Amino acid sequence: MLFRSNKKLLWNNGKVDQGIIDDYYADLTARNFSPHTCASAIEISRPVNLKKCLRAIDTCNGVVRAVTDEEICDAKAIIGKHGLGCEPASAATIAGLKHLRSEGLIGADSLVACVLTGHPLKDPNVTVDYHKENKSQFSNPPAEAPNDLDEIIKLIR
Repeated sequence: MLFRSNKKLLWNNGKVDQGIIDDYYADLTARNFSPHTCASAIEISRPVNLKKCLRAIDTCNGVVRAVTDEEICDAKAIIGKHGLGCEPASAATIAGLKHLRSEGLIGADSLVACVLTGHPLKDPNVTVDYHKENKSQFSNPPAEAPNDLDEIIKLIR
């Protein structure tokens, strides 16, 4: 994790150095840093539960990876293809898993749990635009039909 290794921000058995957090947040403010992503739930740059996150990373020997909006949208589409739904931020878990697999940090036979939370209709424009613009191999463009029951039935068939 870039932030963790470069900033020495560690769980340290519950003795997190609040000064490091404060300095980091002050630096973000001074630079007017504001992240932008399609996943609104992870756009915040000053997480309220940062200490809990550090504890979870330490307890699980975890790592953190950044993923692109495209990777998030592709993962969300794959999840949807299999009949599940989630918000974009949750799809980031699957996008991250793909990175960890490609890096060899997670083996093909490893048992992994990716937590999908949030309603699939959170950030609905992300989903609609992704499929409507048909920019990915996972896009499923909508079929448009007139407001006519017979025409809709024809389209379904």
